[in-house]
Amino acid sequence: MNTEVETKSTDKDRQRMAGAISGGIFLISLGVLLFTGWWWPGIMVAIGISSGAALIFRGKTWQGILSLAFFCGIAVVVEIVRSTGISGVVIGAFILIGIGVIVLVKAFILRE
Repeated sequence: MNTEVETKSTDKDRQRMAGAISGGIFLISLGVLLFTGWWWPGIMVAIGISSGAALIFRGKTWQGILSLAFFCGIAVVVEIVRSTGISGVVIGAFILIGIGVIVLVKAFILRE
């Protein structure tokens, strides 16, 4: 019984710490974006680093790596397409729509 209480306390502490780490990384990333002016698609990299770090710290290493790769992949694709001259607004809109569709599909169709 005592071990169960200690485990729950440790899990809460770990989640709290993961949230603090994630928030700190995100704020540092925003500072870098403000300094460099690379808002789009830089914000995707910031989100990927922040969410990936939180997941990895919570012990979900594989999910953290996938999150980081997904969001950094968006930034790479945007930069490649940007070099072709297509409007960034169009790219951003389609990326956000795509992410929204993925979230909905995961929530309603791919339930575990």
